[in-house]
Parts: sequence; C-alpha cells; structure tokens
Amino acid sequence: MKLTLIGHGRRFAVEQAVLNYFPHRDGGSAVVRLSESGRLASVLIEYGGQAARGRAWAAQGAPPDNALRMAFYRAARQLIAPPPWGALTGVRPVKKALALLEDGRDVVKGLQQLYGVSAVRARMAADCAEAGAALRDRLDGRDIALYIGIPFCPTRCAYCSFVSQSVGRDAGLIDRYLEVLHGETVLAGETVRSLGLRVRALYWGGGTPAVLTAEQFARLLGAVGDAFSLDGLEEHTVEAGRPDAVTEEKLAAYREGGVTRVSVNPQTLSRPVLDAIGRKHTPEQFFTAFSLARAAGFRSVNTDLIAGLPGDSAEGFASGLERILSLAPENVTVHTLARKRASRLAAEQAAVCPPETVEAMLDYAVSRLRESGYAPYYLYRQKFSEGGFENTGWTKPGHTCVYNLCMMEELSSVLALGAGGVTKAITGRRIERIAHCKYPLEYIERRDTIETKLAAFADALSPERVGSTL
Repeated sequence: MKLTLIGHGRRFAVEQAVLNYFPHRDGGSAVVRLSESGRLASVLIEYGGQAARGRAWAAQGAPPDNALRMAFYRAARQLIAPPPWGALTGVRPVKKALALLEDGRDVVKGLQQLYGVSAVRARMAADCAEAGAALRDRLDGRDIALYIGIPFCPTRCAYCSFVSQSVGRDAGLIDRYLEVLHGETVLAGETVRSLGLRVRALYWGGGTPAVLTAEQFARLLGAVGDAFSLDGLEEHTVEAGRPDAVTEEKLAAYREGGVTRVSVNPQTLSRPVLDAIGRKHTPEQFFTAFSLARAAGFRSVNTDLIAGLPGDSAEGFASGLERILSLAPENVTVHTLARKRASRLAAEQAAVCPPETVEAMLDYAVSRLRESGYAPYYLYRQKFSEGGFENTGWTKPGHTCVYNLCMMEELSSVLALGAGGVTKAITGRRIERIAHCKYPLEYIERRDTIETKLAAFADALSPERVGSTL
C-alpha cells in the first residue's frame, strides 16, 4: 500500500496499522494527515476500487499515534471485515486492559468502546489483565525471573525464525556452548546475590532443551543450584519441546533437579501437517511423551498447538484440540501461525490457511477451552500472524505460569542467559533491554561480552537507579 503522510512523520505508527488491516493485500493507497495542532488525525484509504475516510482526536497533551491508528481503523473497517483487535496494533493488548482495570473501569466495555476490540477478544484480555494484576500483587521489586536458553533443535521447523541450530548439523557445538553457559551461570549468580534479588521463576527455553542428554542437563541444573539461591522459587519450567526428544531418563533428571513444570509441544496432531512443517515426530510420540511426563510425577504440563499451519483445516485443528483436552493438561497454549521473514514458509511463499479458517480454529478453541475449565491468563500478538490474531496461554485454576506472565506483561525483571536471550531490567515504568549474542557460535566466540551484559543488568537495577524511579 502506498502511503502519503501529511503534517507529521509518524510512519511507524501508520505502517503498523497497515500491517494490522492489510497484511497480505497488495495495492491501494492511504493519505494520513495530522492537523497543525497535532490532535486531529484524518485518513483517506483507496482500496479495491473503493474509498473510505476516518477521523480521530488525540487527547490533550498526548502523542498522536493512537489517534492516527484509530483514524486508520475507522477508515479500514469500511473496506474490510473489522479486525479482531480493532484499532490495537501492538504486541501486548493486555497492557490496555490492565490500564482500564487500574482505573476501575469495565475492561470489556472499555476495550470495545475505545478501541473497537471484538467481544470475544475483549473478554480474553480482561481475564489476562486480572491474572497479571493478581501476580503483580504477589511480587516486589526484588523478584526476578530467570531464563536459560538452549538454542538447539532436532530439525528446523518451516515456520521457525528463532536462532536455534539443528542438532544433526551442529552437534559439536553443544558441549562448547554448555561450557560457556556454565561460566555465565556462575557470574550471573554472583550478580543476583550482589543485588539482593530473588528468583521467583526459572524457565528453560529454546530451541528444544530436551535435546540435551540427561547427564548434560543434570550438570547444568547442578550449576544453577550452586550459583543461585532458589529458596523463593515458585515455579521451575523446562520447555522440553519436541516429543521425539523426550525420554524417561531426561524427565527423571528434570524431577531430580527440582523442575515442577514441563511443556511437551506437538503443534499439531495431524501427520500430514507435521510432515509439511518439517517436524519428524508422529502424533503417537506426543502421546507417549505426555504419558512419560505424567509417570515421572509432573502435575503441571503444558502443550502447544498452532492454528493456521499449511495443510491444516478447521476440522483437523478441532480434532487435535479434542485429543489434547482428553489428556487434561494443566496448560494449553494456542498460537496463531506467523509467517516470519526468516522462516522457510516465508522464503518459499508457502500456502497457509486463510484468515477465515484461522478465525474458525481460534473461535473453536476459545469455546472448548472455556467449556473445559480453562481460562486465558496471558496473550500477545506477533507481526505477520494470519488474520491479526493472537497467541494465548490457557490454564486450569492454580496453574498459571509465572514466567510467562512476568515476561509478556513485564511484571518483573527477566535475566536471560545463553544465546539469543534478551534480558529485561524493569524499574518502575522504565524497561531496559539487554540483548545477548544471537547465535550459539557467536556466543561461544564472544564470551567476553557476558560480563558486559551482566554489568549492564547490575547497573540498571542498582539501588541508586532503582531508588530514583520510586
């Protein structure tokens, strides 16, 4: 879409709106104006032989970005079906819901009236806001979450844009990577102790952490236990990931190391769809892995599904969800496929489910999960997601994942160790992001940057700087 900006240079806000309403639609044009006062936004969109206008006022003294987005939304909804999140274009719509909750307003009505959010999505955001507020009330400024990245996978999925490496091609890197990670763990523990911080949630992500052998993981778990005081730990998660990497021996090592929660993620229970996205496991291997997790004593298990995968259908997705529900996992995470630029799906321009099919999948999931006793507790959106929909974590009562809420709603600082991790140092309303080396080999070869990153984290959370934000 051709953009013309008049009276302002807020291109990013406008481009986000275009991406929200016209993600895979070519052609058309939009003229986006801002008055001299900086308060009145007006938009003219010409698309598909039709034209539509929208206007919105910015609040006195507020930046005009929200007004520009709302004006664009009011014009766009005359030309296309209203998007599920209305005028909201950001990745964290729950922040708007939390703000309404803190103001004592009706969150569902507020999201619908102020931003044009659909009733279903407004209710989901309201539930997530309540879950976030409940956790926030239990945390204090000393509490942090700890993330440890294992960026290796058995194979690379077609939709993946993460920095994970294929084990078959890069198996030799793992031992070198773990050596550097062990050293970083020691230094990070010293930093956390010096700041008087308390680890409330520990999360092993990837990649696929289950690619590590039981012995490798046990050594890492021992290093973490030696480096950090875990007396205040409320939750300890391993995102085991691919079912074909999960074994009885590894699960036993997790349990012995104090892990309380695991994720076993099939993404789909259709064998043809698994083949299409490059996952080499079978649906049967998922059920075996889930049974092994239960037999190992895990009473908090998460499973992931993705709506919109190539070759899938609304009926196939619904069937997979029903089979998941028959297992009664404590958490079910429903993702919307996002065609990231760095993924094979994007490179090959592979055909995926149309937005209306994705909507049918997600609507079915919302209905069935609520009927089955689950509630949404965190959600976020991604660029290039089909239909502009969301990723949502659903939980049974008492099984909210602390790490997911801390990370997505930015309720506490998150210290990330390992390649590809992003540390968030949060003090009051200030959030300082500290990115690690992106790739495993870079992380190994540039281990000198570890101390620099930890020093930046310590500086951001130093008593002097923390005190200045109170």
